[in-house]
Amino acid sequence: MKKISIQEKMRPNGCFGCGQDNPYGLQIESHWEGDEVVCQWTPKEYMIGPPNYLYGGISASLIDCHSVNTALSYAHKKVGNDDKYDRSIQMVTGSMNLRYIKPVPMREVELRATVEKVEGRKYFIKTELQSDGITCVRGDVVAIQLKAAQ
Repeated sequence: MKKISIQEKMRPNGCFGCGQDNPYGLQIESHWEGDEVVCQWTPKEYMIGPPNYLYGGISASLIDCHSVNTALSYAHKKVGNDDKYDRSIQMVTGSMNLRYIKPVPMREVELRATVEKVEGRKYFIKTELQSDGITCVRGDVVAIQLKAAQ
């Protein structure tokens, strides 16, 4: 039986990075593996930057969306809601710092994210984008939980 991704629980969703309903987006699918959220993703040919390497902005988008989805899923777990997406819990990117270590080859990559800490509505996420087990890009993302609409 296929495990349902974090993003599948969020449908309908038109987000560029994680929206399963956006035919032009990245359509990442993330899953919990222990204390990490993991995603395997393969770039499309048109996402190339320098010859044979992924465009850096796509790497940034992958880390952004995977990190925010990690925070969102973690927030759901905290309230005991692991099975479905509660639209009253929303997250946005507060900040994102990236370190490009190596060029990302144009083949399948893996994203691995962990929740480092939570301070109020701020979720501090560390994410690595890897190719063949080698870290190519590191990201520190602060996801901010929006206040529920009154």
